Amino acid sequence: MTQAYDTVEQDMGISSFMSTVNHGFAAVLKARYSDFVVHEVNLDGKVARLTSLEVPKERKEAEKESRKRKHEEAKPEAPLTIQDQWERAQSGLTTLVGDEAAKSAIALLQYWQDESKHTQASTQYEKFCVLPAVADKDARRALHELIRSQLAFCALADTQDGRVRIWHKQFEKVMPNYGKFDRNNNNSRRQKSKWPSDRPDYLQFVMYKENMDTGFACKEIVQRINQRKVRIGYAGMKDKRGVTTQFCTLYRQEPQALAGINRGGRGGGNTTGGGVGILRVGNFEFVEKEVSLGSLIGNRFDVVLRNVDVSTAKDEERIPLTKQCLEAAALALRGNGFINYFGMQRFGKYYDTHKVGLCILNGDFKGAVDIIMQPKTDEMPRYAMARDKWAKRFDKLADDANAESCEKAELDCAREVSRNLGRFMTCEMAILNSLVRKPCDYRRAFGSVPKTMRMMFLHAVQSLVWNHVASFRINKLGRDIVVGDLVMIDEDKTEGAEGSVGKEKEIKVVTADDIASKKYSMTDVVLPLVGAKVQYPENESGELFDTLLIEYGITKQLFHKVQDRDFSLKGDYRKLVCKPTDVDFEIQEYTDPLQPLIKTDFMELGEESSNQNPDKHVDAKENEGGAVLLGMVVGFTLPSSSYATIALRELMKRPTSSEYQSQLKLEGRCEANVAFATQESENGNKGI
Repeated sequence: MTQAYDTVEQDMGISSFMSTVNHGFAAVLKARYSDFVVHEVNLDGKVARLTSLEVPKERKEAEKESRKRKHEEAKPEAPLTIQDQWERAQSGLTTLVGDEAAKSAIALLQYWQDESKHTQASTQYEKFCVLPAVADKDARRALHELIRSQLAFCALADTQDGRVRIWHKQFEKVMPNYGKFDRNNNNSRRQKSKWPSDRPDYLQFVMYKENMDTGFACKEIVQRINQRKVRIGYAGMKDKRGVTTQFCTLYRQEPQALAGINRGGRGGGNTTGGGVGILRVGNFEFVEKEVSLGSLIGNRFDVVLRNVDVSTAKDEERIPLTKQCLEAAALALRGNGFINYFGMQRFGKYYDTHKVGLCILNGDFKGAVDIIMQPKTDEMPRYAMARDKWAKRFDKLADDANAESCEKAELDCAREVSRNLGRFMTCEMAILNSLVRKPCDYRRAFGSVPKTMRMMFLHAVQSLVWNHVASFRINKLGRDIVVGDLVMIDEDKTEGAEGSVGKEKEIKVVTADDIASKKYSMTDVVLPLVGAKVQYPENESGELFDTLLIEYGITKQLFHKVQDRDFSLKGDYRKLVCKPTDVDFEIQEYTDPLQPLIKTDFMELGEESSNQNPDKHVDAKENEGGAVLLGMVVGFTLPSSSYATIALRELMKRPTSSEYQSQLKLEGRCEANVAFATQESENGNKGI
């Protein structure tokens, strides 16, 4: 099937299907950002959806409005005389600090309130009155509130050594704390208010983004908050190319700190131009726990497939036969699932991450650095020239050049090349900066690469081997469980996605009795990711692990000897077959090749708040001849370690590589530019 189109997937071990019922169909994937919508599903089964951009009011502001509302609703009373105000205030003070202290305080305030005495040089009264100590915190709060509410026309208060002092307002400027806080509490340097004891510590929100990855989006949010040591918690990275929503948390932050993020910007799935990144936050709530890496059960995908084309269908039968094919394919995916391959993303844009990993396992750090630094296809000329210069850094040296000469040549080259590579080339820049300090020390240079990237290279080796064994297991041993397969007993497991074992998992080898009793099915079968602490199948699949490793020039023992204290390759287990849940689909007819076929969360909000969605419509564009195009909107939920592109590969029986997708057309014959597909169509679609 895909063998007719693409050898890239086969090289990565992706070469089989769970279902062989239909021949599949061609369709364009990710023609626009909103064609690939991802909603995270947390551990409680809640789907992350952006349904509100409303920012709740701050607690103090809400309480102030509540008091104001209660005051307005209260029955109006006759205005008090000045004497009534003095008597009421003295009565309240007497209740809190006693009769003698209350009389002294009121007498001082009355003395200075009498304008005729402001200019008299008398020492009978101080500028303030010290009230008796009040031990109870609530009582002190009530005392301050009384002064603010009943004596605001003449008095201010502060606290010194735990005792409240009452001052007449005319002495405000000589109060010790004068100017430390502005009157409206808007001073940018004011102390951070104490976090309410009855409020959970974490602010949770839904982050919606288009055309940016999770890391970039989080940096944008942190910059807006403008505070040091702010950490955003999230469950997993989401890809750049698509529309994604996920749960995030911040420690002890108010929603108002994020309000500016939702201002301005265009998009919401309605733009077709590249380079536009959209970020929105909403659905704020306070929660007890931080969202941490891995704290999700999966993701909900809603995907648009455009210009669906079943090449065997004649023009007059195209629409009904295509719809019939799509329905059969969707039902097969729902019933059989798909082989749980690691997707092409696992092997990098240039499909070479596993090559770096193989070098590291063999201790060839120079080879690993050379692969990372080697020229890449379709890069900017500036980058291509820099990489080419690096590859030729020793060309001018004599064959018998000494180590000092080599180090000098590499040092000079590393300095020059580092100035011409992009600052976002994290891996390359880390290596070059290390080699500037210590030329030709490639082990040290690779060790300077961030840990997650070093892990990525070794995980790619595990993924490559796993994919090849999975294809062998399906092609040679069939699509039913067999003796010697492995199944996982622990039902409360969290399936590994990154090739490391968090806790010991109970694995069982399937016996003939198990098969006879139908105790297990194919969805229970697991295959190991090669590592130091995993068990292997006791059938031909298990034997293939050794054969493949020998072909790649490595052995199982090398996974025991990884010379890096930051991580180890203990191994893990991965389900052989994944069955998506909540599979649904819809077949749509349309004429504009790029018209929206599904609504994103932001587009839904745009119906209610049009000012949030200025680019509400894309200019309609009729396709050639105004022919009716067929599209399919398919939705499904996958566990966190499974790839949506692999599920779509099973559905369409077509490659997922960018090389294949780049040849497809949004109108007319979808695969008209795919050489082999054209040839097969002329030959009656043989072999597909």
